[in-house]
Parts: sequence; C-alpha cells; structure tokens
Amino acid sequence: MVVLVLLGGSLWWVSTGHGGGRHQHPLGTPPQPMPVPPNRISLQGWKLTIPEKDKSGHAGVIEPAAVEPPWLTESPDGSLSFWAPVRGATTPHSQHARTELDSLSNFAASTSGPHTLKAASAVLQVPTDTQDIILGQIHGAGAISSVPYVMLHYRGGTIEVVARQQQNGSQTLSFPLLNGVPLNQRFSFTISDIGNGTMVFSATYGTQTKQATAQVPQNFHDATVRFQVGDYQQAHDSSDTEDGGRVTFYQIDELTTTP
Repeated sequence: MVVLVLLGGSLWWVSTGHGGGRHQHPLGTPPQPMPVPPNRISLQGWKLTIPEKDKSGHAGVIEPAAVEPPWLTESPDGSLSFWAPVRGATTPHSQHARTELDSLSNFAASTSGPHTLKAASAVLQVPTDTQDIILGQIHGAGAISSVPYVMLHYRGGTIEVVARQQQNGSQTLSFPLLNGVPLNQRFSFTISDIGNGTMVFSATYGTQTKQATAQVPQNFHDATVRFQVGDYQQAHDSSDTEDGGRVTFYQIDELTTTP
C-alpha cells in the first residue's frame, strides 16, 4: 500500500507491507544503486604485490588482488592509482619496492599462441635519482619465477623495452619506443608474445606511435612466464619517505590476441 503524506510543503510517499517494513523517499526519487564506473579496471585474474612487510619481512601479497590504500586506490572514474615508495618492503629477489599486479594466468613463451598486455597510464611521480619505473613486464613464472624477462620502462620521459637474453646472465637488448612523454600525461602501450617466436612492443602518446619487434631468445622458448603491470620503481636509494613512483592506470587488459 502507498500513502501520500504532505511534510514541510513536499509530497513524500510511504510504502508499507505485510512484514511491517516501511521506507520513505521524496516522491519520484526511490533509491538507486551506485553506478559502476564505465571504465573500471577488473582485478579478477591478478594478485597484488605491495611494499609493506608480511610475516616473513618481505613485500606482502594480496591474492586475489584488491584495492589496498595507500598502495592501490580506485578513483570514481574507475582508474587505479599505484604508489611505491623507495623505502618500501621488497621481494626476496629484488632491491626495489613495487606495487604491482601479477597475472594468475601463466603461458609458454613463444609457443602458446598470442598473448598481449594492453594498458593506458600516466606517470605522476618518478623516483628522484633514476626517474625510472617499470610499468609492464613479461616475467618468469613457475620454475623461473625469480627471473625478469621483458620490461617496459618509463625513464625521465622516455619509454623503452629491455629484454633479457639469458635466464642466467645479464645480457639484454633495448628497444626504444618514445621520447618526450611528460609526467601527468596519458599514454598507452602493448607488450605481446605473438606465439611464433616473435614479440611486438608498442607505445602511443598523442599522435605518436612507435612499434618494435624482437625475437624470443632461444633459452626462453617454451619457458613458463606471466604478465606483470603496475609501479615497479627503480630507485637506488633515498632517505625521503615520500620519494618513489606514482602511476595511474586507465586500462589494464590481458588478451589472447595480437596487438
């Protein structure tokens, strides 16, 4: 049953039912569910590494991934902001603190069909000494989970991919993509393993797009790997607790297609 009531010169409606429940709202404005941001980034299928110590004294892991202030926050527009201080906790095999998503879906490098990480981001703050943040990776998984493999760097406005050539060793190849990408400006990038022994990297800022192609090194063929994406700042050291990397992501997608 609905009853109209005049209160303070405004019409209100009162709904009553058999259970005695009662709800009052201004006429014509019943409660509405909170809208879901149209561009919300899904965290399904990821775990999150944060620069906060766990019981072992190393960087903590949240699985499945979830928003975790102050390290990972969500804005009303659905974007995600990552904060990684230089002085944060690190993983056992790294000297650099990170706030980073690790994919829960491993794949075989070069032999399992196309796999693409597609992202759009803006770097808001870089560590003072190196100005370097790794935004996206193909990283070793399974038996080689401690081995970095392909890393897309934002370094002082330059976007460059560095690909390791050996599982044990320091030899790398570099693939420059873009220069002159300022802080606080949105750009996009892709990292792809095509599945035929070839990798493709690309970055776009404004009207500029650059693409590079690389071969999967022989000793990474069929290796178990995964995507990682976020704010993996590369500072050497700092005494400032506010020094570090801040990055906002507007898109993070893991695709089984070519770029």
